[in-house]
Amino acid sequence: MWRERAQAFCERGIHVLMVGLLVFGPLALGGTHAEFFAVMAGLGAAMLLLWLVRLWVQADVAVLWPPLAWVVAAVLLYAVLRGQAAAVEYTARGELLRLALYGTVFFIALNNLNRQHSANWVAGALIAVATFAAMYALYQFLTRSELVWHFVRPASYAGRGSGTYICPNHLAGLLEIALPLALAYLLAGRLGHLTRILAGYAVLVMIAGLVSTESRGGWAAAALSLLVLLAVLLNQRGRRLPALLVLVGLTVAAVWIVAEVKTTSERVHKALNPDKLDDPRFNIWPAAVKIWRANFWWGAGPGHFDHLFRLHRDGAVQARPGRAHNDYLDTLADYGTVGAALVAAAFGLVFLGVFRAWRHVQREGDDFRARQSNRAAFVLGGSVALLSLLLHAVVDFNFHIPANATAAVVLMALLAAHLRFATDAHWVRPGWLARTALTALGLVVAVWLWHGAFRRAQERTLLISADAAPNADVQLDLLRQAHALEPANAETCFAIGEVLRVTAWDRPANYAELATEAMEWFDRAGTLNPYDAYPRLRHGMCLDLLGNRPLATRHFLRALELDPNGGFTLAHVAWHYAQLEDWAKVKEFTERSMKAQSGNRMAELYYETAVERLAEQRR
Repeated sequence: MWRERAQAFCERGIHVLMVGLLVFGPLALGGTHAEFFAVMAGLGAAMLLLWLVRLWVQADVAVLWPPLAWVVAAVLLYAVLRGQAAAVEYTARGELLRLALYGTVFFIALNNLNRQHSANWVAGALIAVATFAAMYALYQFLTRSELVWHFVRPASYAGRGSGTYICPNHLAGLLEIALPLALAYLLAGRLGHLTRILAGYAVLVMIAGLVSTESRGGWAAAALSLLVLLAVLLNQRGRRLPALLVLVGLTVAAVWIVAEVKTTSERVHKALNPDKLDDPRFNIWPAAVKIWRANFWWGAGPGHFDHLFRLHRDGAVQARPGRAHNDYLDTLADYGTVGAALVAAAFGLVFLGVFRAWRHVQREGDDFRARQSNRAAFVLGGSVALLSLLLHAVVDFNFHIPANATAAVVLMALLAAHLRFATDAHWVRPGWLARTALTALGLVVAVWLWHGAFRRAQERTLLISADAAPNADVQLDLLRQAHALEPANAETCFAIGEVLRVTAWDRPANYAELATEAMEWFDRAGTLNPYDAYPRLRHGMCLDLLGNRPLATRHFLRALELDPNGGFTLAHVAWHYAQLEDWAKVKEFTERSMKAQSGNRMAELYYETAVERLAEQRR
């Protein structure tokens, strides 16, 4: 009896925690901030511990292990190996923490959410949280609010709805997941009258929320995926008329929305006029291709696109993009051809499994007269939701947003779990030795995931406090605490060196000691991240301050090698040559800087000075 009670408690606990995870992530800015991701990691670790208990208290233990599970395990193992060989360990570890959460959630959902009602609970949670986020987005859109809870969004998102996310495109990603699910349940699911009315309301709200995001990629991906969903339903008797009515309604609405919005939104106007389309993504993608070609088979390392972007950019984009804004190119750049092939195989097996299971989920139980099936609705809606994300991935990076990636992974797991209706060949009954190994592995993953995520949340809290510190002494103290917590973070080392350098720049009595200590921190930052040009720039500036100009030149030239087309870097190289009074070099580098970065006031001032000095020398 105690085994049954423990088994039931663990099963219910996993269901509750999974729903909590799927709801909390989108509400907490998509889990993009370290403190919110730590909560998500904690929920994942708690679910993993409950599953490990189930492995031992369940009377007849069976693990579902379809072909997709082998590929997911291979992806995780490959990522771990690439992470161990990565040049920037801190960045790679952060990516592995996210992958550990996704892998944990996948295997838990695959083996614990395979009852008939489990998929319905997952779909309901996603639809509910997406509807709320869409309502919030409509409020932002109508009131021109720039707040997400108490967080202020960047000015570039002004006038667009982002709901509970910072970026409107990532809200579009959530809506692309939930909208096909809601529509599939509305047209093909077994719902009561009230539930069907609520599902219809959710569909309308989510469409309105999607419109408010003004996400061109989100609009296109949602439109194409919903056409696929309706095409499937149009081929099924009993569902053709509702599907046709929805198709006509959505077409009329889409034409009206585009006609209205194109006159008020510059983004939409440009999208409808390709000759006027000037998207910065087009200037980011060539750098991603160069990074992939330079690391063709194995990739540059998890999360390393951002570090290598400056080396390969052509100068058209001066900002730090973070991601390639194309999940396919991002995967190729970070994990190479081998990693991308493994990820492609995973998605291929998901859709292959959907085709295999489709005819087995058309009806439930022995009611052959019923044409509505929640199983079929989930399989159809879930697979179309994944298709929509894959389409949007051409122009964005929703698979790198923890909340959206977690939702996608859960859908993949539940779709794979539906293979149990087609065959019993994928059930494995582990013995005590296999369960012991799984328990040991699970405990290691749970502890590492929670501890690593929690430590990063603590570090971020200290870094935020340091940014708001009232003076340099307090700022240094907080930065040193953050460094003690995460000594592998190159950016913290750079920040400490920068505080010391700025203090030394005022030439206090101990400025030489401050500059020397600053150079030590810049050296640490450059060692921890060998792709970053800025520690070399600042090290060179400290050497200039101390009068060691020949050695400073070497650091500036090394920075230029790492960032040959950066307006900031070129301007500082020009500054160094101004200290050497080599005005021809100053003119050369300021011209390059102004060409790369318009409005670069530092470069403009030194260019004017260089022109004047060169004119004086010719007299």
